[in-house]
Amino acid sequence: MSRLLIRGCTLWDSSPGSVYCEDGRVARITRGGDPEVPPGTDVVEGNGGSLVPGLVDTHCHPFDYGWLKRGVDLREAGNITGVRMRVSSGVMKARPGEWVFGYGWDHERFPGKALPTRADIDDLSPANPVALSRICGHIGVLNSAAIGKLGIEGKGGPEYERDSSGALTGIVKEEALTRALQEIPKDPERLASDLMNVESEAARLGLTGLHCIVSPEGYREELTALSGLLAGGSLSVRYRVYVPPEALEFVKAEGLREKMRGPMARLNGVKIFTDGSLGARTAALREPYTDDPGNSGLLRMKDEELADVVERVDSMGLQAIVHAIGDRAVEQAVDALSRVAGSRNPLRHRIEHAGLAPRDLRSKMAKHGIRAAVQPSFVTSDTWAVDRVGKERLRDLYPIRSFLDEGIVASGGSDSPVESLNPVLGIWSAVTRGGIVPEESIPLPKALELYTGLAASNGFDVTALEEGGPADFTLFDADVTGMHPALFRKVGVLATVVGGVPVHSFGVP
Repeated sequence: MSRLLIRGCTLWDSSPGSVYCEDGRVARITRGGDPEVPPGTDVVEGNGGSLVPGLVDTHCHPFDYGWLKRGVDLREAGNITGVRMRVSSGVMKARPGEWVFGYGWDHERFPGKALPTRADIDDLSPANPVALSRICGHIGVLNSAAIGKLGIEGKGGPEYERDSSGALTGIVKEEALTRALQEIPKDPERLASDLMNVESEAARLGLTGLHCIVSPEGYREELTALSGLLAGGSLSVRYRVYVPPEALEFVKAEGLREKMRGPMARLNGVKIFTDGSLGARTAALREPYTDDPGNSGLLRMKDEELADVVERVDSMGLQAIVHAIGDRAVEQAVDALSRVAGSRNPLRHRIEHAGLAPRDLRSKMAKHGIRAAVQPSFVTSDTWAVDRVGKERLRDLYPIRSFLDEGIVASGGSDSPVESLNPVLGIWSAVTRGGIVPEESIPLPKALELYTGLAASNGFDVTALEEGGPADFTLFDADVTGMHPALFRKVGVLATVVGGVPVHSFGVP
């Protein structure tokens, strides 16, 4: 029998107390002094820090993040020269002919905000195909070796950018980028190691659960790695898994719904793309981009195609989670989900990001019980958002308070590696919003709820700091009740507990 005592912490009602757990459940909550506990009980010292139900990230890409740690990290590149320096280092480490992958460039940070092209990197890598994905993951640049290897020089369509002479610039968007990334070999053993590294970081940051989005380009290897870790008892935080539609036959053939049905890993549903991102100007808008009047973004599917996929997922008893950022894409997602949700939405179908969501779309979401998974950090990081959508539409961009006030269940996440995996930063962004549409800010208890109760609900879980409840907790290193919002960004984590077991702690020998 596992036993754990968290003593000297601050409970959410601001009272000092201790929590005693047995076999993964809360056995006793004591306000004031410490309860008597059996000999051999593990003890975590709370030091007055706030104890809250375990934080859950309801939209992240841990395999992509782990892979990024082995690739070329371009997130700090402030110009093309910075990109070149980092790519050159990556090429030097690669064998001739080996793919070089980079992630995280953001042309919004570059002087002139120009997109990189293959001409910017060709001289660095004549013997290596190179694929460099923008921070959003919806647009990338390929060098000439990659273009040749993929055989796409003659490809046409809006996903392939061409210059005035008709030649490919190397910029590829959406599914064209996905197809390119599918060519990069992935090793399940390396992916398992990658996931363990990310899981360790997640635990240090206070996360007890991850809604793990499996990639369209690597689902076989990723699911193989995850199921192997599960079978070996190696997982320390809880995974709620979402696969792309193209993985469903593999899931069936491998019996993954049966294998992933326990508390540590559960295959919850299917992630479906409808559009791209605002940063790449591929998010599908009802009206053109303010800073690109000839462009309204890209829809990945026709309305009926999306509806058919959603109906298939629903008929399988799986949760459909639909990526939609632009208001045209959100409209398409709401229309498709409302056809299967009825008024109560028993399978908890939801929209991922739900970036630009005007009142008419929010009303329909509320009517049909359609949920949302939001990323508060987008509010403070998308500093260029007003350029994309203009001041009038900005009011409906990432409207977290409106979602909650209008009865829409919305949970928080990071979209890591797009944003930091640190939930504290997401909570801070939901409270402060960096001054962007401040009327959509929410108080700290509500922001925490995005990552606790609402997050659990969106993953078919239950969380509660009460006797008999699950012993999943996050222990902050300070009393955050009543804390000024500006200070919350600096809060750390003393302990992370999953099923009554500390998976990160400074307090257990």
